[in-house]
Amino acid sequence: MQTQAQLTRCAAAIALACSAFAAAAPAAAADFSLSGQIRFHNDVVLIDFSVSEAASNVRLWTDSWQSGLNFDPAMALWSAVDGDFSLQAEVDDDDTIGTGQGFFDTGLLLPTLAAGNYRVTLVAAFNAANGTLLSQGFSYGNETPILLTEWNQPSYDPNANDQKGGFWRLNLSGVSQASVVPEPAAWQLLGLGLALVLGTRLHSGARRDSRYGPEGTTRPVHLHRPEWASAPALQPAAKSRRLTDRSSCRATRGKGAVRCSTTCGAPSAC
Repeated sequence: MQTQAQLTRCAAAIALACSAFAAAAPAAAADFSLSGQIRFHNDVVLIDFSVSEAASNVRLWTDSWQSGLNFDPAMALWSAVDGDFSLQAEVDDDDTIGTGQGFFDTGLLLPTLAAGNYRVTLVAAFNAANGTLLSQGFSYGNETPILLTEWNQPSYDPNANDQKGGFWRLNLSGVSQASVVPEPAAWQLLGLGLALVLGTRLHSGARRDSRYGPEGTTRPVHLHRPEWASAPALQPAAKSRRLTDRSSCRATRGKGAVRCSTTCGAPSAC
């Protein structure tokens, strides 16, 4: 018959095995919906996602065109390779992939997808990739940025003057993780904020250290007096003094106190 201690050790071993199995198990496939805004005709949105094990019927699609309220998007799929990303597919219009799509929305259906890390780029159509590597950039990349509100996209309807909005939304189905890659400007702002925080802490620490001498002895604290405080103290104006003269003091009725009425200009006068 097992003792209580043996049962406790057995339960602990089972719990440890379960936690190890959970840690080793791949992340389950899930659905994600990411959205944001672009401002210029040559902006590029970067979305990273991963697949922890070989997957099937992975779907990527936009539903943000909204009958011309927003820009006509195009999509490219890239796989991570040797510090860069290699082009796997590029598509402009496909409204057959997911729910909510409009005529000029884009999408991809991937019957099989190997485990690994991937990147999706969203652009205003048709800002095509320059080559098979993401580092080669896009066809609109060297152009002066034009605000979408002032740009006539090649696919826009001149009668409606549409596709001026910058909203985008990408849906991913059957992937393990997905997130938007911050723009370089966002990284710069984050780095600046961290530098300011670090600088403030270092400055504060230096001020604290300056209050102590060798081997932790306390330095004398010197207070700086303003100029007005170093001037000679002003003497109060001479006042007539009410000195007590026992011969002229009388009791004040009703108040229980002694009031002296003799006034002297100087002590020697009394």
